[in-house]
Amino acid sequence: KNKIFFFFFLSRRLSQRPTTEELEQRNILKRKFMKMKYKRTYTTYDLSVRPTVAELIARRILRFNEYVEVTDAKDYDRRADKPWTRLTPADKAAIRKELNEFKSREMEVHEDSKQFTRFHRP
Repeated sequence: KNKIFFFFFLSRRLSQRPTTEELEQRNILKRKFMKMKYKRTYTTYDLSVRPTVAELIARRILRFNEYVEVTDAKDYDRRADKPWTRLTPADKAAIRKELNEFKSREMEVHEDSKQFTRFHRP
């Protein structure tokens, strides 16, 4: 009995819905191609009204320097120095030890947060 009522109610509600054409006439529903055409038109318009270089210079938005200085530069190795690649295991252990000492003695940590402090293996 409930299924029949539900089917009747649903079919009645669907029959009351406006059609696609009615929604388009009321400008509620727009076709996808209409949206694409609208976007294309406005994009073309935006590109066509862009200011020229002369206008940008006149409005002091764009400035060119009259004088350009050119100098020779020596060729040099632009690769970064990586000092951590030269550390020995003893150096790394000393760094970890110093960091742990700093965290345990000098670094201010709230009492409730001390349990979350991460110490490194020696």
